[in-house]
Amino acid sequence: MSFNGVFNMPSGMPFLASLAKGLKAELGDDLSKALILLPTRRAVRGLTDIFIEDAKRDGVGVVRLPRLNTLADIDPNEPPFEPSDIAGLVPQSIDGVQRRFEMARVIEQFYLRTSDLPLDAAAALSLADPLLTILDDAAAEETPISKLAELKDIQAFAAQHFQYQAELYKIIQTYWPARLKELDAIEPKARQVRVLDMLTRQWTQTPPDYPIIIAGSTGTLSATASLMACVSRLPRGLIILPGLNQTTQKVWDEIKDQHPLNALRNLIQTIGIERGNVQTWPYVQETSATQSRDLKSRRSLLAESLVPVDNTSDWLTRIATLRENAQSGDPFITAMEGLSLLEAENDEDEALAIALVMRETLETPDHTAALVTPDQALARRVKARLRRWTVDVDLSQGQPLEETPLGGFLTAIVDLLQDPFSPVALAVLCNHPLTCLGQEKGAVRQDWRALEKRHFRGVRPSEDTVKKHDLMNGLYAALAPLFDLGGMASSENWAQALWAVAMTLSEREEASLWQSEGGEEAQSVLQSMIDYGHNLPDISPRGLSRLLAVLMRGKVVRPPFGTHPRLSILGPLEARMLEADVIIMGGLNEGIWPATPKIEPFLSRNMRRAVGLSLPEKRFGLSAHDFAELAANPTVIMTRSKRSGGSPMVASRWLWRLMTLLEGALGAEESEALLGQNNHYLKLAQQLDRYDGVLAPAMPPEPRPPIEDRWAFRKGRSVSITQVKTWIRDPYSIFARHSLGLRPLNPLDAPMGPGDFGTAIHDGLEQFLLEHKEAGADQSLETLTQFLKQAFEIKGYADFEIAKEHSRFDAISENFLAWLKTRRDEGFDVYKIESDAAFKIDEVNFTLTGKADLIERRPDGYGVIDYKTGTPATADMVKAGFDPQLPLTAWLIEQGAFDGVAKGDTLEMGYVRIKGSNDDFAHTHLTAPKNRKGLSGAEYAGDAIDTLKKLIVSYDKDTTAYYSQPRIQYTHDYGEFDDLARRSEWASLGRDYKS
Repeated sequence: MSFNGVFNMPSGMPFLASLAKGLKAELGDDLSKALILLPTRRAVRGLTDIFIEDAKRDGVGVVRLPRLNTLADIDPNEPPFEPSDIAGLVPQSIDGVQRRFEMARVIEQFYLRTSDLPLDAAAALSLADPLLTILDDAAAEETPISKLAELKDIQAFAAQHFQYQAELYKIIQTYWPARLKELDAIEPKARQVRVLDMLTRQWTQTPPDYPIIIAGSTGTLSATASLMACVSRLPRGLIILPGLNQTTQKVWDEIKDQHPLNALRNLIQTIGIERGNVQTWPYVQETSATQSRDLKSRRSLLAESLVPVDNTSDWLTRIATLRENAQSGDPFITAMEGLSLLEAENDEDEALAIALVMRETLETPDHTAALVTPDQALARRVKARLRRWTVDVDLSQGQPLEETPLGGFLTAIVDLLQDPFSPVALAVLCNHPLTCLGQEKGAVRQDWRALEKRHFRGVRPSEDTVKKHDLMNGLYAALAPLFDLGGMASSENWAQALWAVAMTLSEREEASLWQSEGGEEAQSVLQSMIDYGHNLPDISPRGLSRLLAVLMRGKVVRPPFGTHPRLSILGPLEARMLEADVIIMGGLNEGIWPATPKIEPFLSRNMRRAVGLSLPEKRFGLSAHDFAELAANPTVIMTRSKRSGGSPMVASRWLWRLMTLLEGALGAEESEALLGQNNHYLKLAQQLDRYDGVLAPAMPPEPRPPIEDRWAFRKGRSVSITQVKTWIRDPYSIFARHSLGLRPLNPLDAPMGPGDFGTAIHDGLEQFLLEHKEAGADQSLETLTQFLKQAFEIKGYADFEIAKEHSRFDAISENFLAWLKTRRDEGFDVYKIESDAAFKIDEVNFTLTGKADLIERRPDGYGVIDYKTGTPATADMVKAGFDPQLPLTAWLIEQGAFDGVAKGDTLEMGYVRIKGSNDDFAHTHLTAPKNRKGLSGAEYAGDAIDTLKKLIVSYDKDTTAYYSQPRIQYTHDYGEFDDLARRSEWASLGRDYKS
């Protein structure tokens, strides 16, 4: 063939292999002199690998490769330019980071002058990104950003917020060109366009004497299209287009932005060649897969399914025409050979089915598979599912820096800076593998876990408690550079301090820390804050956290190329021109393929059109071309989930149209069967973790430990009067605590709960009565209120929480003092406050312990009071034996078990409910005659001790089981061991359930 002109690489064919085959055949030894321009770096690497592998097969030890580059990376300081050509004529582009920070300054200043809510640094940077995208788009479209007149004409008709934001755009239109001139720089995209234009002029004026090949580009940029037009006319210039598939002339003439061939149509018009004159690349590298499929029918099917909407009315005629032109068989059936659809019920099933396809590929030697999806969430799910077979595949699109270990390390430092004594933040930083503090790896984590269990579980400890420990002191000393900056500081100072702190905490050589995964990107983030942070306003620790998150989210950490030799997970851009034995197109739902356009905060749709910017439909057309190119491969499995996150999903517009065309051509049943030819992967995914046997729910536990183990973790055989209630209602809790020696692990930084409130009230009343035992009822309301406030302070309540409770303290004090006077009028005096007791029951060799909130005394006996901030037990519950605390207290008084309390009878017992509102304060009497349903104190005590003795005797038999809350009516309010008993799994079925 003549080595110049425009050729087409048919969809579905191995692009790079076919390109390499043709170039070697046509150029021979001149191949090493050629310049090959491709659209992506991954394609450059892929073609390089093909040339090297071909040389190995030919027995060539050393091979001179052609010059390969991407169209976006052409530099006037490098070949094909000579140093004296145009390097000095093209200014350098402004540094991308500097550009972003300076634009953030403009936005921040604009809002400072026009809004009551000025932006912080992170918000200004976030808003800079869409504004810079507008500038990039303007440069790509070669549209001057100073088209103020067009914007003014339409601004008045836009929504109010667009009118407001357009004022900022006007400022940019005026200010930004002047700022670039001051810096002697230009926009990055404008520089790319200018370099392409100058290269076009140079090659037009002086055609090079070496071969030039541009392959795989759709010429989306006008400058790129012009360069390709120039190359197509060079004596040794070659253009290879990707997938210029045939369609009818009527469709071709009516192609619009959303059609997959729109970019190629514009390109060949720029080149000045008729579509019919574009030849098929004669060196198509057919494989066994391409030979076994009717890819021509596949391409026709895809082309028909993606025709413009206005042309779909004659689909029945088109279907008939396709069948008439078919050489053999039904073209719709042959086109579907190797093309299928998996419609999973949810995201998880979709990911697992894809992982099964990829894992199965590894069973065939040398076979490859690639998942192509713009859905990063799906890509991560598939990566995670593959790990079950110890298959590790990296994501070509990378991951945000903040999700790497080093990014998490920096985030943990800044989080602790916001709340230096937060147990959660301390736990995150101390458990991080990069935190060493000069010790062996893992030593800090081990020290922290011991410290955490003692002091940081539950309610947050005081600052003094935290500072008592060497680990904490060492940690805070390392964090000193950040703490020393105070509440507000510049971004530069924060970054320098964060850099120093990270080094100190890791205690490693700088190269070691920053050479870990994401190290280069992390250094870049901090360096950008140091170099350009002066453009941003001063920020607080919280502002630093937001700023760091924005900067790290914009930094992508990419894996090394080719981390798995046969499997890959790619985005649509990375997948261009590459091949695999099995292509999986994942996430084919609307909003993903194609992606929903981002919300534009600055210019409305009509404003964009007025100033010459591109519209979202242009990107839809490029995405549609990616879809058509991928779907034309020999073996393609398309996947989607019907629901995502609990919400129904709509199939991608392209997939929907393909399904509609097939149904019209073959009928619903046959088209569904063809699309579902690989549904067995979905069935396997659903069965993979399914148990085929009878799956019975967990049964209620019935532990029966030996006698010697039933109290193994107690000092002797003993129980407190409060635990007897638990023993009766929830024996399993007694087993877990006493036999197994378990204690519930409280959460970190637990909030104050009802139990903490009740304890603080008890402590306040106790201290008040201890100091004013004789004349407590005559004290002022302010005195008792002060004791309650002090108790809450000691408990660890914050000042604002105590202030919020002030009215409740007043109500409690008023009601409690009034109650004390009533009790005094009835002849009872305060006798013992929070008194302890212990008494051994010899006949069962068991010790009963207890503590009484308040013991009152009258000449003829005692009164026993228990404070309740919750709902107290009724007399019926106490008589039935389900709440024996007060009766057992009365029995201990009868035995003289309380220190300083002589043996005697209990005349009254009851609960004083303290809630804080006037209608909730009440004294509930349990004993007769004040409670007509009640018993005497002696009767209560006798019944309770008899029940306890029987309980002890029963559980001294190794046949007695410790059931989990066996009584439906009287359950344990605070079942600390319900999870251990797996109660939620069986309680709703009832204890009589049998598997």
